[in-house]
Amino acid sequence: CTCACSRSSPQQQQESRRRKRDTTTTSTSTAKSTTTLRPLAAQISCLSRADGSSKFTSGSTTVLAATFGPASPKIPSRERPDCATISVIFKHDTTTNSNSNSNSNANGNGRAVCAYGATEREIERFIADALVACVAVEQYPRTVIEVVLQVIAVDGSLISTALNAATLALLDAGVEMNSLPVGTTCLVKMNGSTNVNVDANIIKFDPSADDEASQDCSVIVLATDSARDGVIASMTFGPFQLDSFLSCIEGASRASKAVLAFMRIAVEQKVTREAKTLWSV
Repeated sequence: CTCACSRSSPQQQQESRRRKRDTTTTSTSTAKSTTTLRPLAAQISCLSRADGSSKFTSGSTTVLAATFGPASPKIPSRERPDCATISVIFKHDTTTNSNSNSNSNANGNGRAVCAYGATEREIERFIADALVACVAVEQYPRTVIEVVLQVIAVDGSLISTALNAATLALLDAGVEMNSLPVGTTCLVKMNGSTNVNVDANIIKFDPSADDEASQDCSVIVLATDSARDGVIASMTFGPFQLDSFLSCIEGASRASKAVLAFMRIAVEQKVTREAKTLWSV
């Protein structure tokens, strides 16, 4: 009687094999889409003349950020009566230490090409749009918040590193924010397959300059919102499929949580250090 109860019917065995096959297929399709990030480092309040500053490092890519304001605009036309204006200045010297020559050169018009073919003005617009979506600009009418970004070293994922440096600088300046924008760079490998599901599986997050130097890949830079857990800005370079883009959004959401946890630790260490210095006097 016991043996009869433990024995499965042919239909149950077939259903069990089908579920096992589906589980195996699912795990294989997501195995290549990992959110492994390079080591992160940050230094807050590293500039004395800025209202807020930070130096953010991802792998070997380092960006220095300084925030000035909110302050009255020097140009009256930039003043908005109902909210603040966020101005981003991105400085990328072509002599900056770089491990890849493909991300830093100049185009035919003499304008600096900083990353994946994007110019400084395009990067400034992307970062400004991401910051405007998260900063409480309505709390600072008729003012300008200026963010200056200086590239120190480049080894891939430049735009996302610059955005994260700007976020830490605004936190250091005490600017009121509704949420935190976090940048993530996604590298989509193009394998030439006609299968729409294959391309979405080959995704690398936080790529280095050697990874970005490959000719058969596309780059997607996403800015995610820490509060609403969604994409607030994006830059894309090269062709990709919809499944790849959706996979990048899902992976960037997971990666942003790790970056946010790191930012929290960096700010806590800075506050603790300042508190010890204050009470030791």
